[in-house]
Amino acid sequence: MNYYIELTVIDSPELTAYQIWSKLYTQLHLAFVEQQDDDGEISYGVGFPQYRINADKQIGFLGFRVRIFAPTEQALQDLNLAKWLERLTDYVHMTSIRPVPQDRVTGHACYYRTAPKIPLRHRILHQAKRRGISVDEARAYFQDYQETKTAEPFVQLNSLTNGHSFRLYIGKTVKMQPQSGSFSVYGLSRETTVPEFA
Repeated sequence: MNYYIELTVIDSPELTAYQIWSKLYTQLHLAFVEQQDDDGEISYGVGFPQYRINADKQIGFLGFRVRIFAPTEQALQDLNLAKWLERLTDYVHMTSIRPVPQDRVTGHACYYRTAPKIPLRHRILHQAKRRGISVDEARAYFQDYQETKTAEPFVQLNSLTNGHSFRLYIGKTVKMQPQSGSFSVYGLSRETTVPEFA
């Protein structure tokens, strides 16, 4: 990944940061869908320079900035984010296309879609139904199960297919070396990295 555009959510009295993120990420997703190949993959990856998780409080934070990375400057021009974000100019600041500052790269990361853990009570009911056993028998099956909460941050999105609202949980893993490849139409991947820099 050699070039990027940085988008920053702007404080607004009309919309919360969460509402702006929802609108912003929906537009990013639509722009990415336009660029997908026959396998439904893209060459654009996203990074969140302010991403962090507070494990003690079990809460995650995306921050207010997202970087869209591409291997070439032309690829970012082809993405034409100005068109996709034209209705959000009061809420999102967009930089010009910039080269990744290789001398400031501190590492590499994968940002990927993750799913929250199913609550224990739902697991018990699911097992009872699946195995044809009583709820008490299913509860005994999970007696030693330690429930953990999902701490990863998320963006609330509306499905353009069925109109349902859903949370796009975003996880992060740090990698020692850059790994090339493709991304989903959300700009996320468990294997392909984006550079990290301040």
